[in-house]
Amino acid sequence: MSPSDASPRDFEAVFHATTAPLLVLTTDLVISDVNRAYASATYRERDELLQLHVFDAFPDNPHDPQADGVANLGASLRRVLSGAGVDTMKVQRYPVPFRDSPTGFRDMHWSPVNSPVTGPGGEITALLHHVEDVTAFHEDLRRVERAYGQAGTPAARTHTAVAQRRYAEHVEQTADDTGRRRELEQEIAQLQQALRSRGVIDQAIGIVQAERRCAPEDAFQLLVTLSQRTSMKLRDIAGALVRLAETAPPGPLLPGPR
Repeated sequence: MSPSDASPRDFEAVFHATTAPLLVLTTDLVISDVNRAYASATYRERDELLQLHVFDAFPDNPHDPQADGVANLGASLRRVLSGAGVDTMKVQRYPVPFRDSPTGFRDMHWSPVNSPVTGPGGEITALLHHVEDVTAFHEDLRRVERAYGQAGTPAARTHTAVAQRRYAEHVEQTADDTGRRRELEQEIAQLQQALRSRGVIDQAIGIVQAERRCAPEDAFQLLVTLSQRTSMKLRDIAGALVRLAETAPPGPLLPGPR
């Protein structure tokens, strides 16, 4: 079976298996799905995040007057919802709730990318929030900056410029890694295709069930067999059967014994 014929369950498995931390949001910014990588990166459990508004799940630290994570992420998500397409954010300092911290938050730095998920008519049906944790690199950079500052050489202005450039190069490499981005985009496209095709396939299964008086699993297997014999994609077989049911006169639609 080709990737375009796979069911949403197949892509749900890919979603949860990928090492890229991913969060799926409704257009109201409610968390509808979380993969294992995201839950691990944010020190949370998947079940405790589902159905929460993203800013209820990840609020600003109320004790940090300089906190701007909610404002910056909110602005990015609004840009995507307005139709601006994929929005790649600059590195964000965005602490996450952390039970074992005295402040209740763990300081983190992220490289986020927000993408639209579209429906059959091109309308935005959900948002995909992808992050890379760059906290360790940021902390290493700060340690180097402090060491140079204590030594007094090179000049602080010169070092800061060099450090910022190297940091920007690292972030760009992390956020724009071509192979990984391509794989992620392909996974999203395949998931969208599967979701669009599933409704037609379910209709076709219902038609076969009614005609052959069989279980859904048997109806699905019959469609798969037709797909293999004709070298047509399963979604095309299903679509043709649905169209035939809508236009053909009463009588059997499928060859073979009923």
